[in-house]
Amino acid sequence: MENPSDMEDRRDILTVRQLNERISDAVRASFPATVWVKGEIQRLPSDAARRSHVYFELHETGASGAAEYQIPAGIMGWDRQKFGLARYLDGSDPDLQLANKLEVCLEAQVDFYAKFGKLSLKIVGVDKSYALGQLEARRREVLAFLEKEGLLELNRTVSLPEVPLHVGLVTSVGSAAERDFLTGLEQSGWAFRVESVGAKMQGERVQAEVVAALDRLENDGVEVIVITRGGGSRADLSWFDQQDLAVAIARCPVPVVTAIGHEIDTSIADLVAHHICKTPTAAAEFLVDRVDLAAGRVEDGTERLLDAVGDLLGAAQSRLEVARQLGAVVDRGLLSARLRVQRTAGRLQQTVGRRLTRANARLATRAADLGAVATARSVKERRRLAECGRRLASEAPRAMRRRAVRLEALGKQVELMDPARLLARGYSITLGPEGKALVRAKDAGPGTVLTTRLAEGELRSVVQPKDTTRTAKRRTRKKTGEEPGQGDLSLF
Repeated sequence: MENPSDMEDRRDILTVRQLNERISDAVRASFPATVWVKGEIQRLPSDAARRSHVYFELHETGASGAAEYQIPAGIMGWDRQKFGLARYLDGSDPDLQLANKLEVCLEAQVDFYAKFGKLSLKIVGVDKSYALGQLEARRREVLAFLEKEGLLELNRTVSLPEVPLHVGLVTSVGSAAERDFLTGLEQSGWAFRVESVGAKMQGERVQAEVVAALDRLENDGVEVIVITRGGGSRADLSWFDQQDLAVAIARCPVPVVTAIGHEIDTSIADLVAHHICKTPTAAAEFLVDRVDLAAGRVEDGTERLLDAVGDLLGAAQSRLEVARQLGAVVDRGLLSARLRVQRTAGRLQQTVGRRLTRANARLATRAADLGAVATARSVKERRRLAECGRRLASEAPRAMRRRAVRLEALGKQVELMDPARLLARGYSITLGPEGKALVRAKDAGPGTVLTTRLAEGELRSVVQPKDTTRTAKRRTRKKTGEEPGQGDLSLF
C-alpha cells in the first residue's frame, strides 16, 4: 500500500492564487485585445456621474423579455478620463447618456480579477451610433403603431378652452423647467391655478409616473395639461418615445401641451400632443397668449358694445328732444282747445236754456188743451160703453141658445159617422204599414203587411206577387163574363 505522502508528491495541487492566476492568464491569452459587446444596461447607479468607479451589468434578454445571460461590467476612474467616457455619464454628450434599459454596444477588455476570482468587462469605448440606431428603430416601430391605430391626431381633436386658467403641470419637482413655467404664468397677471404633479423626467420610471400623473390631473378636472422638462441628450429624451406613454397622451380627454428638450428635439410625446412648445417658458407664453387673445376679444366686444350703446343713447336723446318740443306744442294745443270748449259750452248752455224755456211754455199750453179735450171725450166714451153693456146683456142668452142647438146636431152627425157602427154591421177596415186606412189596392205592393180591423179583433195579411195561373183564369173569366175573384191577398 502506497504512502499518502508519496501520493501528494505526485499530484498537481494548486493554491487559490495559482488557480486564479492561471485563469487570468488563460483569459488574457483568449482575449488579447478588446472586444465589442452588445447588451442592455442594468443596475447602473443613479449617481454614476459623481462616482469614480462605476459598476453595472450587461444583460441579454430572451423572447420572454427576461434576462437569460448577464455579465458584470465597470468603468474605472482612470479609463473614464483616458478614453473620455465621462461625457456618456454626466450628460455632456449631446446624443447619448448611458442609462438603465438602454441597449448599447461597448468596447471592453475581458478581465479576470485573480484576487476575487471575478470575471468582468472593463469598458474602454462606446459605439454611440449603435445605441442611437436602436433608439431610432424603436421610435419608428412606435410611430408605425400609433399611425395604424389612428392616435397621432387624436388629442388634437380635443377642444382647448379659450381661457385655460386651470392648468395641470407634469414635471420634475423643483426643476428649472418647473420654475420657468410657473414664473411665466405669474408674470402675466392672470389668475392661473396650477396643479403640479411630480414625475421622473429621465430613466425607466418616466413612462409609469407620467401616465399616473395624467390620470390624476384628468380626475382633478384641469382644463389643460403641460408636460415639460429641460434639455438633454437624445438618449435622455428617448424616454418620451415609449409607446404606452404616447398612447396615454393621445387618448387623454384633456388637451396636452408638451415642452420637452431643446428647440431641435421632437419626441413622440410631442407628435401626439395637442400643441408643441420648445421650452417651458414657451409653454407658459402659449397659455398666456391664449388668455390675452380671449381678453382682447372681450375688450373689442366691450368697445363695440359701448359705441353701439352711445349711438343708441344719442339717438334716444334726439328723439327725447323732439318729444319735448312736441309735448310743448301739444300742451299749447290742449290749452287752446280747452278754452274753445269752455266758450262753446257757455254758448250752448245759454242756447239750450232759451230753447227749454220756450218748449216748456208750449208744453204747458198743449197740456191745457189736451185736458179739455180729454174731459169731453171721456164723457162720450162712458155713455157709449153703457149702451154696449145693455145690448150685450140682452143678446147673449139668445146667441147661447143658437150655439147649443148647432152643437147637438153636429154630435148626432158624428155618432152616425163612427166607424165602429160600420164594423158592427159587418164592414172591415184595411190599414197599411203606417196604420193609415188603405183605399187603393195599388198602394199595397208585394210583401206589404196589412192589418184588417173587424168589429171584434184584427187580421194580418201579406200581399203576394200575382200568380200567372190565376191571371190566366181571370182572363178566361173575363172572356166568359165571370166575375174576377177577390183573393189576391193571402192570410197568415
